[in-house]
Amino acid sequence: MNKDSWIGRFAIQHSLAITFICVALCFGGVYAAFKIPSSVFPQTNFPRVVILVDNGVMPADEMMATITRPIEEAMKDIPGAVSVRSNTGRGSAEINVFFNWQVSMIQSELYVNSRLSQIRSTLPQTASTTVWRLTFSAFPIIGVSLTSPQRSITELWETARYELKPRLLRIPGVARVDLVGGRTPEFHTVVDPVRLQSANLSLAQVTDALEKNNLISPTGMHEENDTLYLAVVDGRVHNIEDIENLTVLVANRHPVHIQDFARVERGPEPVFNVVTAEGKTAVLLNIRSQSDGSTLDIAKALQKVLQELKRELPPDMKTAYYYDQSLFVRASVDSVWDAIGFGLILSVFILYFFLKNWGITFTAILVIPVTVLITLLAMEAVGLSFNLMTLGGIAAAIGLVIDDAIVVVEAISVKLASGLRRREAVQAGLGEIIVPIVGSTLTPVVVFIPLAFLEGISGVFFRALALTMVVALLTSLVLAVTLTPSLAVWLTRRRGRD
Repeated sequence: MNKDSWIGRFAIQHSLAITFICVALCFGGVYAAFKIPSSVFPQTNFPRVVILVDNGVMPADEMMATITRPIEEAMKDIPGAVSVRSNTGRGSAEINVFFNWQVSMIQSELYVNSRLSQIRSTLPQTASTTVWRLTFSAFPIIGVSLTSPQRSITELWETARYELKPRLLRIPGVARVDLVGGRTPEFHTVVDPVRLQSANLSLAQVTDALEKNNLISPTGMHEENDTLYLAVVDGRVHNIEDIENLTVLVANRHPVHIQDFARVERGPEPVFNVVTAEGKTAVLLNIRSQSDGSTLDIAKALQKVLQELKRELPPDMKTAYYYDQSLFVRASVDSVWDAIGFGLILSVFILYFFLKNWGITFTAILVIPVTVLITLLAMEAVGLSFNLMTLGGIAAAIGLVIDDAIVVVEAISVKLASGLRRREAVQAGLGEIIVPIVGSTLTPVVVFIPLAFLEGISGVFFRALALTMVVALLTSLVLAVTLTPSLAVWLTRRRGRD
């Protein structure tokens, strides 16, 4: 008997324990399959922070001198910063801060915000800044359009803003819902120049009156019945009548109201782009996922919400998808299951055709689902998600996974055909092929492991692929020398004998 047959003896003596452990890991893999988030690409933090600045219609050269350059100089000394690039135009600027791949991007984003707060007093008061840490979740995963052949674009915006957006934000995993298109409703004060001049007023006075009177402010404290109340004056306007009756000036003890020299009408804000969907003007809702959100779970919950809204919205309003990343993820998941199913069916036919033994055939093909489930459990443990790279790695590993089991069962089948009993056949067969099977499995493992240490964008993608394939291959090797011999003792028999 081969000197390495101790591995076979170990698998036979502890077959119940090995089987129990494998079954437990399979249940863990099933649980992980429902918990692992899904996305198109692997989750990563790109070493880049984007600062967006808006300052009305300030000329580009003045924007460069007073805003862009001070921000660039403040960002360059942040730990880990490699370079700073900017793009400045009229009233807007985009500053990109690039870091090395070793820094923590969450901490780097906090550094950027800290530097902005330090120089905020030196920037124009009218400038507003927004900071984004660049990740795949910064891009929308699903886009929904709202259209109507009868409603105005303002009504569509109000429906999207006050009815659809709050409902979508309640979906678990959704980070933001951005509105694109539509026109925000507002009140327009159309001044008659002749009447304005006759009232001895200027446009600046009208604007100042609208800004200062349309507010709410505290006036003091009031104590009554052992209770302290905060007294406030609410001068906010809520409709056209409130604006028309707003007092701009008191001249000769006679108040001058807005309606004395202007008319107030409700209208949309000025816009400079037109958004359409299905040939009609529309409001688009871009749904962005949290960094650990699951695209498939969000899409499933969104479908339910849209079905509910369909019953609640007016019949002429229609919601539809114009972009859906979950289709790519779902297609990738389906392709993996197709690969698993095709591999199982093909393995059954080929193994039984050559070995003519259902026990050995079942022993070999069982390793595929067990390996996949254990791989899913490992993915959950290290924080990987279902994406194009991990699912592609599982699909590509299916053919390599079955190889180890086939080699083991074929060696056992040869020993059975030579007349050995089942236990002796398992020990002798496994002892003969243990060294070649370990070498043949470690060869692709050695090829894929370096991919896990790549840096940059290529490292982000290939790391997930490499880790998935390496785990699947090593799992198949362990199962081939433990679970497969254990099952072979129970399920195989010599031809013509029990």
